[in-house]
Amino acid sequence: MNQQSIDVDPNIIRAAVPISYSNRAIPSITFLMLSVITLGLWQSQISHRRELLLKHAETSVEQLKVRIEGIMNARIASLEMIADRWIERKPPDFSRERFMGFARATTEHYPGFAGIYWISPEGLVQWVYPEEENRPAAGCELGQHPDARFRAVLSQATAADGPALTPCVELYQGGIGFFAFIPLVHEGGLQGYLGGVFKVEQLMDMSLPATMSRDFTVALFEDDRRIFQNGSGWSPNAPPGALQAMNSIEFFGKSWELQIEPTYELSRPGSGGNLTFLAFGLGLSGLLSIALFSLLQRMDMYKETRDQAIQEAAERKKAVEALRKNEMKLQELLAELGVKNAELESFAYSVSHDLKTPVVTIEGFIGALRDDFGDALPETADRYLNHMSDATRKMELLINDLLDLSRIGRLNEVKIEFNFGDAALDALETLRPQIQERSIAAVVQEGLPSVYGERKRIGQVLDNLLSNAVKYIGATNPLPRIEIGCEERDGERVFFVRDNGIGIEEKYFDRIFQVFERLPPAVKIGEGTGMGLAIVKKVIESHGGRIWLESEPGRGTTFLFTLPGGDAKSHEV
Repeated sequence: MNQQSIDVDPNIIRAAVPISYSNRAIPSITFLMLSVITLGLWQSQISHRRELLLKHAETSVEQLKVRIEGIMNARIASLEMIADRWIERKPPDFSRERFMGFARATTEHYPGFAGIYWISPEGLVQWVYPEEENRPAAGCELGQHPDARFRAVLSQATAADGPALTPCVELYQGGIGFFAFIPLVHEGGLQGYLGGVFKVEQLMDMSLPATMSRDFTVALFEDDRRIFQNGSGWSPNAPPGALQAMNSIEFFGKSWELQIEPTYELSRPGSGGNLTFLAFGLGLSGLLSIALFSLLQRMDMYKETRDQAIQEAAERKKAVEALRKNEMKLQELLAELGVKNAELESFAYSVSHDLKTPVVTIEGFIGALRDDFGDALPETADRYLNHMSDATRKMELLINDLLDLSRIGRLNEVKIEFNFGDAALDALETLRPQIQERSIAAVVQEGLPSVYGERKRIGQVLDNLLSNAVKYIGATNPLPRIEIGCEERDGERVFFVRDNGIGIEEKYFDRIFQVFERLPPAVKIGEGTGMGLAIVKKVIESHGGRIWLESEPGRGTTFLFTLPGGDAKSHEV
């Protein structure tokens, strides 16, 4: 049999060997690279989530601090109100029935008291409310309390300038808490002490929202002693970089350290889909490596389509990466927007509830006193009630001005183009009764230009400036005059409101635009909240303008400001 020999080109063999090795090495290298990228992204996601948790903790500890300080300030103020009302009555009445009435009304309207005590000058607890819960404290000698710091506060309470608060101790009725002593001095003699008892656990239960109690472990310390903790799992010796947020709580000389840290369920590494993301990334890396191995095998068979397949894979990878980055950026923006909205809602709630509610309560009590004891009230008491009612109304006006100031530049209305002269005439029409009463000549320059902005806010600027001009025009001014107009200065259009009133000293030029600042004449007559010109300045600046004044005592005042014209509408994005 003839055997036929087959000659194989050595170059073909040498070329085939590298192809076989590359089919095995490239997928392995690809898998390792994708795994490293996946691990890097996973670590980045963990770090980002840690930053979000820390910011959440810092925001939560600040909110809890504000709530606790607000609750304690309101409760101590209610005790001071009881003390003031008690000693103001003539003839004085230090009876048990009157004490019980005061204590009952206070605990109903201001929950959070563990008890209210009447204590004799010698430190003997005579009366308690509520009686059932505080029965163990009745008849106790506070001057014999085992804690020396407690006894020191009691002995110094008479000379204290304000309420005297004891350190946290074990209460007679159980639990950790503290006393607030207010001495009642009548005609130079100490009648006794009004004592408010506060249990720390009860205060924290009132202050802690359900979500915060669920998401965080909260601990409260006084002089390095832990006086409260919710749940378990607190890390007292946490290493540097631990997810803990701290803040100090200060009220009436007492200082607490508030510390919070996320619970294990919230902060554990596997929460929030981290492990799922890692598993998905590694699985995807493995699948891509297998696909690449299959692709390289097929490349030996289908060389014509190799370039096209590589190009399509590269374009697909770029599209996926771009989509992932866009999604991550969108999520970050949404999260940041949510935090800002939550902060604004918390601020609005705190202002409307924590500030307005006490004002409404005081006004309600004044009305109740007038309805129930109107005929029996002496003239002095009626005058006091009038002063209190005026003060509450002024407080409500101040709160409204503060809210209005906070909304400027944040809650924007639709901007339109309107004539400045029409806005000036509308403002003068509102003040027509005061202008006619004082025989003031009000002049609006003809042909005033149009401006572009929020019509309501610009009207508010004119209302404040004109009402100030009317108020300080001078009672003995023979020819009172107010002028509204516009002029050009250094190529810039400048609006002005000018009067010939009492004028302003130069040292007040900058201060009058600050919050709560009022001129001496305003302080004397007791008008205004000190917010009007601060609101004017913020409105003008939110429209891209500026405001200043020119004045001389006895010769009147001119407020000057700039506003964008109608052409600003075409440049607004």
